[in-house]
Amino acid sequence: MEVYGLPQPLTGSELVTIRQEQNGHLALCSMPLSVFATYLSATSGSTTWATTLPTARPSTSGVVWNNGGVVSIS
Repeated sequence: MEVYGLPQPLTGSELVTIRQEQNGHLALCSMPLSVFATYLSATSGSTTWATTLPTARPSTSGVVWNNGGVVSIS
């Protein structure tokens, strides 16, 4: 898939799909952009969820971490 640009303006109803391999099987999860944004901006006290992620790659698989500014799963 090639991306040429973002739709303007974003409405929040655009679908975001996360693709992940789990136990050798492909798992897809789709949700509206507005819902996905709530996960990224969820707060714990005065800190957003994304800023609390570890910055070193976890030694176990399936752990969410901050991979140089990109949310990744080990």
